[in-house]
Amino acid sequence: LGVVRPVSLTCGNDLDAEWKGHVNPLAVFSGHRPAVAEKLRSQRTAKWGDSNVHCCTYYCYYGRSFWTNWDNEEDYEEWQGQERLPGSGTIGLLLDLDEGTLSVFKDGRRLGAMKEGLGGEYCWFVTVGTPCTIGISRGQAPN
Repeated sequence: LGVVRPVSLTCGNDLDAEWKGHVNPLAVFSGHRPAVAEKLRSQRTAKWGDSNVHCCTYYCYYGRSFWTNWDNEEDYEEWQGQERLPGSGTIGLLLDLDEGTLSVFKDGRRLGAMKEGLGGEYCWFVTVGTPCTIGISRGQAPN
C-alpha cells in the first residue's frame, strides 16, 4: 500500500499485452514496461511539483519501501524503524507534504519515515498478492 500520482493506469494501455493482466504501478520504469512508463509520465501535470517519486509503497512482507519515478530510477530501500507485517495487523501511512515524507504506523505505533523527497499531488493505492481485507480511511495520526 502506498501513494501514486493521480494517473489513469489502464486508459490507453492493453491490460493483457502491457500489464500482463496485473496492474501494478510499482513495476514500471524504462527498463521494464517502457511503453507503460512513457504513458504514465506523459500524464504529468504542474500539480506533481518537482519530486521524482511518482509511486511509493510499504511492502508488508519485508517492511521495505519501494519507489519508482517511472523512468530510470526504482529501488527497494531499508529505512530506520522498518518492521515487517507478515501476518495480520494494521498498517497506517501518513503523507506529510510539508515535510515531504511518507511515514509508517504499525498497529497504532509510529515506526518512522520510510521515504523522503515526496512532493506534489498523490492518491492512495493498494496492490495485493494474497487474499486479504483492505480498508482505506482518512484519520488522525496516532500519538
